Parts: sequence; C-alpha cells; structure tokens
Amino acid sequence: MPRWEDVLAPPTRAVLAARAAAAGRLLEPGSGLRVRAWMSAGYLVADRVGRTVHAADLDTLWRAVAERGARPAGWRPLGGARTTEFVEPYDDDRDLTEAAVWCAAVARTEPDAHLELTLPDPARSRVVRVTIVSGTVRATALDAPEPVTRVRIDGVGAAEAAHHLRARTPRTPGTRP
Repeated sequence: MPRWEDVLAPPTRAVLAARAAAAGRLLEPGSGLRVRAWMSAGYLVADRVGRTVHAADLDTLWRAVAERGARPAGWRPLGGARTTEFVEPYDDDRDLTEAAVWCAAVARTEPDAHLELTLPDPARSRVVRVTIVSGTVRATALDAPEPVTRVRIDGVGAAEAAHHLRARTPRTPGTRP
C-alpha cells in the first residue's frame, strides 16, 4: 500500500529531496535539526552532533523531530470554530510538497486535530482529499469536475491551518507573518 504522501507525487529522489527541504524550512531554526533525503528510502534527521535517525515517511520524520523536542517554526495551536477556509494559489509542485510536509507536521503536533484538506493536482485532472484525524493522515485521489487552484480546509481550527499554510508559501498575496 502506498504511503499517503505518495498519492500527491510519486516518491522519486527529486520529490524526496523537495520534501526534505520543505521539512527543514518548517523546523524551528534553533532546533539544531537538519533533514535530508536518503536515496529513495526516505529521510535522515540529524542533530547538531551528527546523530541521525532514518525516517521512511513524513509521519515518521515528524515523530523523530518531536522526540528531539522540536516543533514547526511559528506554530500556533489549531483551535476555534469549525469553518471552511481557502488558500490560494496552490498551482505547482512546490506548493503541494509544502502542503504534504505541513499535513504530516499537523498530525504529529496536533494529535487531536480533525481537518480535511482538498488539494489541487498540478495535472488539473484530479484533486487529492487529505484527512487528518487523531494523529493520522490519509489521502485519496478524486476526479475533479473542473480545475482547482486553491486548497480548501474544513474543520475546527481551519482558520489557523490556513494561516500556517499561507505562511509557508511566501508567493501568496496577502500572506501574513
């Protein structure tokens, strides 16, 4: 069975390297952790003294990060009313890579989160529904009746989730720090 993040993009070396780079950008700068792709077998998380741990997928990567006391940079807890939010533009592979890494971070950082994200596919022929529930992430590819270029976020804390995703995509107009 494929990993949930592989529904967004096949796990080529380039995709794994892009995800590792996105995870590195998402980490708190003072954590002292570095993330890099490890061949086509996942990721290596290294601390300041060079100790490494292999992570086969994004979920394991964020578990290893949490075990070392690190969190995503600028993290604000998800909370508030159940709402629906949209984040635009999400129209290229880089944005989807950032979103995949972010979803895995939410599952580990907010174990009680219950969010559903609808992500566009760069090929414009489908959408990917990502569900984050009780610390797990699931993804399903669905046919899209028309092209989608923005992320739809549903659930409690959707407003904060949208804030986090906007902060990860600096090209987004209206991004708040």
